[in-house]
Amino acid sequence: MSSSALDRLRGLFRRRVAAHPAFATTPLRPEFGGEHLPGNGVWGDSHVAYLGATDRARFRLHARDGLLYTADGTLFDTTEASTLWSPTGGRAIFVMDADGIIYSSPRHLLGRFHHSSFLAGGPVAAAGELVARDGRIVMVSDHSTHYRPAPRFTNQILDSLRAQGIPTDAVSVEFHFAEQTGT
Repeated sequence: MSSSALDRLRGLFRRRVAAHPAFATTPLRPEFGGEHLPGNGVWGDSHVAYLGATDRARFRLHARDGLLYTADGTLFDTTEASTLWSPTGGRAIFVMDADGIIYSSPRHLLGRFHHSSFLAGGPVAAAGELVARDGRIVMVSDHSTHYRPAPRFTNQILDSLRAQGIPTDAVSVEFHFAEQTGT
């Protein structure tokens, strides 16, 4: 094989490896299929917003100097956030995609905005709730009825955070869903 042909093969291999997702994913639970469509059988009179890439970018978290920041550059803080499971506040919903990108919203609205909203019903590498103070992650949970991620998926967000330079040694983790066979 010629040197140029070998170089082309190496290039193809590198691109293929680079295109492989960094994290395993779990799909949306089947009972939520079609929830984004008006008149769906899941939410009755409402439907869940599914975000495209442009709208999703508003919810992306970025790591810098060991802290997490929101898309607008402010320190990520969930003090004023609330989820359906923590209506008194302090927690935000999040998902992580296969590349380790984390999206979070301070509002979780029944039948309108859920974990499935971020990736338009696509599979996630992690999903649940986050607690953060001044850019520091305090707690991660797997509390997502839409995905019910097994512990191995929740552990992936800790791996992603560490890879981005975010300390995780003091982060508490709440597991609500057990590992399921075949997932």
